[in-house]
Amino acid sequence: MKAFQLKIAIKNSKPPIWRRVIVPAGITFSQLGILLNEVMGWSGSHLCEFEFYHLELRIMEDAEEHMERGYGPYDYLEASTTYIREYLEQNEWFTYTYDLGDDWQHRVTVEKVIEDYEPDYAQVIKYKGDCPVEDCGGIEGYYECLAIINDKNNPEYDERLAWMQSQGYPCTYDMETVNWNLKKIYFYKWGKGEKRTQHAIYEDVFSGKYGLNATKRDKNKNLEIMQSGKHRMEESVQKMADLFRQYQEKQQEIRGCSLKDIFESYTKDNIAEIAKDKGVKGISGCSKDKLIDKLVAHMLNVDVMEYYFLWQTDLEINAFEQAMSAGNIYGEDEGVIAEKLYQASYVAMQMDGVFVVPADVAAQYAKINTPEFHEKRKRNSYLLSCLRVAGLIYGITPMSVMMDMLKTNSDVCFTETQIKEMVENLPTEYAEYLCRGKRIFHRCLYPDDRGLLEAQGDKDYYIPSRDEIMDLGVWGYLPNNKELRTLIHFLEQKTGAFAQQAEYVGMQIQRTICGDCSMQDVFDILMEGGIELSSDRQLNQLMPLIHDVWNHTRMLLNRGFTPDEIRKKARLQPMFASADSDNIISFERTKKNKIYPNAPCPCGSGKKYKNCCRGKER
Repeated sequence: MKAFQLKIAIKNSKPPIWRRVIVPAGITFSQLGILLNEVMGWSGSHLCEFEFYHLELRIMEDAEEHMERGYGPYDYLEASTTYIREYLEQNEWFTYTYDLGDDWQHRVTVEKVIEDYEPDYAQVIKYKGDCPVEDCGGIEGYYECLAIINDKNNPEYDERLAWMQSQGYPCTYDMETVNWNLKKIYFYKWGKGEKRTQHAIYEDVFSGKYGLNATKRDKNKNLEIMQSGKHRMEESVQKMADLFRQYQEKQQEIRGCSLKDIFESYTKDNIAEIAKDKGVKGISGCSKDKLIDKLVAHMLNVDVMEYYFLWQTDLEINAFEQAMSAGNIYGEDEGVIAEKLYQASYVAMQMDGVFVVPADVAAQYAKINTPEFHEKRKRNSYLLSCLRVAGLIYGITPMSVMMDMLKTNSDVCFTETQIKEMVENLPTEYAEYLCRGKRIFHRCLYPDDRGLLEAQGDKDYYIPSRDEIMDLGVWGYLPNNKELRTLIHFLEQKTGAFAQQAEYVGMQIQRTICGDCSMQDVFDILMEGGIELSSDRQLNQLMPLIHDVWNHTRMLLNRGFTPDEIRKKARLQPMFASADSDNIISFERTKKNKIYPNAPCPCGSGKKYKNCCRGKER
């Protein structure tokens, strides 16, 4: 019997919430929706919809009613009369949306077609993450709820916690119970199939009439496609070719776009937020068009533009200038280099993730591109790189240590007063730091350091080299670390990971170790990055490599020193057991109950603590 191995992931969930399930063929999309609800932990009390984006096709119940509204380019099919096999065989992925109000979107990947599946029921074989609560406003609303109930000082804490608990929170995922329900309640009864709606099936289940009526003759015949007037399904291959051609043309057009063109695709609220961050005056009550005009005029002002470009490193400004020479488009792998200007809205990102320079920004840059500008830019950008590095490996930095960091560049010289003034006048998009007395704090550690200083004790401050400051300041990790390169090479050569995939996973591992983590966190990064080990032998080969990366990573708790350097200085035992011992790695944390800025946020958002809940407390 034919079946499909599906991976269902909630879009924008961080860390990802997903399930891997095997679903036999022979059922309709109405029945598949019921199975997906059970697998994901949804109650089934809301409407759902299937979308095949490349076919411009949506499948849902009461489809004719939705077509009468006449919106969108999509054709529609009735879910209760359309079998799944044809569409899952011919498409690699589709979108499943549960609760059209809260808009819980899932990317469903067809990972495998199984020709000889014997069980007459679906079954979950792997999962990640617990179930969100329903009726909370979708994934963003869910994370907002988590942020509130993780902050007892929030005025909504008691009310929101009580509501969450009334919804079943915490909704711990129980794969064994889910599979029991799939086998005992939603098993397949083979016959002629059926045309029951989800509502009818759920009513039968509630009255004790279990099972889904399935058929092995599940070919879709004479489907009544409710057309949008644009296409038929058999024309979709040609249409996809046309769309691809149009997409390429659009990419060529966007190279000549202006700031105004870019902002027109933003919501009015997004534009107002950017304008507020940049200090644009007189925006209250403006229409979207007027708001855009004010924002663009402000950003293209020579003094304002120079204010933002003065913080770009040589690497970043060279990439910007090369992009202008290449038709105002960055190289495919230069996203991190463009990040600061993207945060400041001076570059834009295309649908494929490539960054572009608006034509009017490129033209205006010529007015500030002077030797005096670059001399000042080199000084400012080095200070910002030092601040970023200090936030990463110290958290809280004595002014004397910052002065020592700046001395690594003989071309840069600041007084303490100048440093304080420049920190206070950083652009909002880069203003993660503040000066208090003789110390520079990362904002997430002021006024409460979360026990960091106590955990660091009386350790000295490691002063990174100029090259380390430049790498950490731009990339956020040390890409040339010998132990990290060895790990990345292993991931690429031995696990079959793509080069970019291996690099990204290695980067995340080093960053996470820097901020304090457990070994389980490292394995979570490997799994979420799609790295799969094929044998115990591979695991045994991997562990010493992680051991080496860990012992040679500059850590926040060590004020920038690696565990290996700390061990050598203090003549102590290694922080890890030997690779051939039973307990391969045991990371000794000084303060297990503290949360540091670069650690994963306990709310489950997948963000660093400094960019999530702690950031909201400021």
